[in-house]
Amino acid sequence: MKKWTVALLSAILVLGITACGSDKGASGSTTTDNKPAVTETQQPAAALPTAEELITKTVEAGKTSKNFAMEGTISQNIIVGEGDQKQEQKVDISLKSEITKDPMHLYQEMKMSLAGQEQNIKQYIAKEGMFAEIDGTWVKIPKDAEAELLAQVQGQISPEQQFEAFRSAAKDMKVSEEGDQYVMNAELSGDGMKEMVKKVMSQSASGKDPQMLAMIEQMNIKSVKLSFAVNKETYLPTKSDMVMDLTMEEGGQKMSLVMDMKSTFSKHNEIGEIKVPQEVLDSAKTQ
Repeated sequence: MKKWTVALLSAILVLGITACGSDKGASGSTTTDNKPAVTETQQPAAALPTAEELITKTVEAGKTSKNFAMEGTISQNIIVGEGDQKQEQKVDISLKSEITKDPMHLYQEMKMSLAGQEQNIKQYIAKEGMFAEIDGTWVKIPKDAEAELLAQVQGQISPEQQFEAFRSAAKDMKVSEEGDQYVMNAELSGDGMKEMVKKVMSQSASGKDPQMLAMIEQMNIKSVKLSFAVNKETYLPTKSDMVMDLTMEEGGQKMSLVMDMKSTFSKHNEIGEIKVPQEVLDSAKTQ
């Protein structure tokens, strides 16, 4: 169960950061709206851009994104059973991140509740190196481990590449308007969703892991509800919501997962240089 939990968290965190960057915050729940979209001036729905057009413009806008902030929550309920025995595990994660792309620097705070235990983690990736604080103690990541970690993060901060993975679902997305945002909603399932997950994850180091790819192949994705919002003027993403329901089986064990993930993006091109504070440099222990 631990192996599945770690693998799924890796996959989900990659998906969660897919639509990166915004110049304004946004809120809302993941829904599939079948009502025809009506603009404030009562223009016909045909006047709205198509999902394909929005994805193309978002990909182009993402290329101008030099930095951004992201906040997100992930709630998971995992049930693993073998025979008549079942084990349930709930995982709740909250994230706050500030990221610059070139050079790739990051500051992140994460709170995770797993198996009744809570853990607080802070991370820096900057020119001074990589540092992590776990439950109050700062540690400097060894140089020989930096390259692998950096490769994983680098793959997660390229929205102009990762957003392309969702183009295959464009025909199933409905476009509407909410204030100053265009919103794309879709409900997906089946093998097509597997291919999308693999495309998204291929942008990160973990997505090339044979074990991870094998796990994706074993998934029976019952349903995925997606909701993406972009600013009407900038075409930069403002939110990304996902509700996923899947099952899988391995070695006689069956697992079901229901996951609800919500992300909002802000401070696009407003983040200054990310530096490791001197007190962290002074107190960090070397692994």
